[in-house]
Amino acid sequence: MATVYPEQNLVCANSAQNNPTCTRVGKLACKECRLVLYCNANCQKAHWTTHKPDCRNNPLLKSNWRPSWELENRQPSFIGGPKFQSFNYRKKFPWGNMPAFDLLNLASNEGVNYDGDLNLLFAASGDMRNLLVTLASMGDGCRSPMRIYMNDRDGDIVGRNATMLLLALTEDDSTVVADNIIHTFYSAFIPQSLYETLQGKIRDMVQDVCKKIEAKAPDTVLAKTWTFGSRSLRLVLAKKQWFELLASLELPPGLTIEKAHQIRQSVTLAAERVDFRERSYFSQTPGERTSGQRFRESGVLLPFGAPRDSFTIPNPTLFRDTDTWPLKDDADPINGWQKQEILKFPSGAAINDIYGKLNFFLGDIITRFHRRLMSSDIMFQLLNVNAEDLQKHVGQVLFDRIETANISDGGYLGMERTIFHIGPLLKHPCENPHAALVVLFLNAVHEMFHDEDRQKMAAHEIKEVWKYRSPQPPSGPYDADWIINNMATEQVRDVDKYFDRYMRVVKFTEIAEFSGMEFKKQSTIIEPWPLKVKKKPHQRGAKEEFNTLLSSSHSGCERYMEWRFKM
Repeated sequence: MATVYPEQNLVCANSAQNNPTCTRVGKLACKECRLVLYCNANCQKAHWTTHKPDCRNNPLLKSNWRPSWELENRQPSFIGGPKFQSFNYRKKFPWGNMPAFDLLNLASNEGVNYDGDLNLLFAASGDMRNLLVTLASMGDGCRSPMRIYMNDRDGDIVGRNATMLLLALTEDDSTVVADNIIHTFYSAFIPQSLYETLQGKIRDMVQDVCKKIEAKAPDTVLAKTWTFGSRSLRLVLAKKQWFELLASLELPPGLTIEKAHQIRQSVTLAAERVDFRERSYFSQTPGERTSGQRFRESGVLLPFGAPRDSFTIPNPTLFRDTDTWPLKDDADPINGWQKQEILKFPSGAAINDIYGKLNFFLGDIITRFHRRLMSSDIMFQLLNVNAEDLQKHVGQVLFDRIETANISDGGYLGMERTIFHIGPLLKHPCENPHAALVVLFLNAVHEMFHDEDRQKMAAHEIKEVWKYRSPQPPSGPYDADWIINNMATEQVRDVDKYFDRYMRVVKFTEIAEFSGMEFKKQSTIIEPWPLKVKKKPHQRGAKEEFNTLLSSSHSGCERYMEWRFKM
């Protein structure tokens, strides 16, 4: 279903220069790094002085690169050093932390030609990645009218989702929509054209609401519905949050591009976090860590060699004041998508540029999302309430799919309260036998893997890791390979054993009995362990799969479950 991404997106790295022979379209890759493209040999030669520090002189591109903690023979700070709580003190996660998935998966459920009504609820949505993938994955055969509810208790997240949906609903050109959403979503700096769109038609729509409620009490809740042909967006916010949304569409007074770079890089390139960065880099290929460093430096999600000189405006949906960058220092757009799918996506000859691949990958998804959106009968409703209060806000609507992120983890609502408060919103099998509530557990295996388990299983697990990663004698007490191998043991852990223990401790059987629901033995929406290594060590491609998973931010212990009402 992938679209053909336009050739003009493969940009010559020398295109910003005044070169009359440059065609701007990159066709040839630098053979030393395969991170940048050129239209011809003249452009490559002219650009070499600029490119050389990123290429031949870049230590991160060396296959024998080692982390500084090993070279300095010191204990890395992520093992025993101080913990720096100042990073992401706001606890903002606008990019998510799990790969997006298709909540409908029609081919395995209702069928690709299904034409009945479909109601979806993203009960603790975070960002809108799952929505993008779900609509982009629907084939032309499905013409179902849809009602889509998205809720999050973080008003800033709701506001960003509303902004991006309005960018999509008010623009006919899918290519423009793709670029606007990519950079609103992920780039710390945006071009003037996008800022003018945010400041123009999007801000006008929000400001009109704010004018009407200016004299209302602070706790006033107002719903506004915008209609665009057969599509509509209903946004329900308290007065304070409406004005926060309005403020997110314009730069904070006094914030210059220089100051914004300084604020952001004080987090993304913090000296005291170098060991954490290099731990991630060591698990990655030279091209991945080099392009990752470029993103940490520039903050703009573009191919490695693409010009960034037009990205001069700090993204107001991320920079909400003149003092702070709201994301964690290890926040990475790649973590919100299946890394294997990104790596497979075509990006011309620059095969090592994973952020370029991500840019094209997202462009494809958002283009398909927008084409689906503009040809569909869809009603969106965005809410900003606690998930356990949703029954009070959705009326009599029942849903074909409900996705709850990981609020079923013990540190949030937990499984029992999730089923009690959100389960009743699911359709019964008599209305739709494929209706399902999808829950996620990020912490269950960790909570059940006790100290005695760690002591008992340590030797076995490290031997299993060695089957995927050939062991070498350590160079010293802080050898990077040995440290990473020990951290890789979660990928070979018997996760089913510990999740079964969790189910008993939390009393899943009892929860099912009193709720009238059951967890599906056979998943039809998303596999239970989507980030677990699948191949056995002896199988072709097993080491590559293991290393790709290891180089992500995920542990392999992330568990999805699908619940439904009993037949």
